[in-house]
Amino acid sequence: MDELDFELSDVVLFELPTYAASQVFRVHFRPRWPGWSAEDEQVWLFAVDLGGAVAELPLLLREAQDLLADRGLPAIRFVLDSRIYKLEPSHARAA
Repeated sequence: MDELDFELSDVVLFELPTYAASQVFRVHFRPRWPGWSAEDEQVWLFAVDLGGAVAELPLLLREAQDLLADRGLPAIRFVLDSRIYKLEPSHARAA
């Protein structure tokens, strides 16, 4: 993700390394939150639209960390409020 200009505070955009990882996120998160996914060069972008329920952000991020750990995936980047952050797999499950 180079210069993505997202001014959408309700949208969290995850950068995932594979199509399979994007499908794991889709199956897990789509029943609760709408969004979209797309391929962008060598990564998959997966967006979750919190739809004004920004209080659910900590839950979303914890569950994303657990998914990374459960699948043995490395840390990923995500975009929120036009800022890029790093999300590590949960340590409890990775250990």
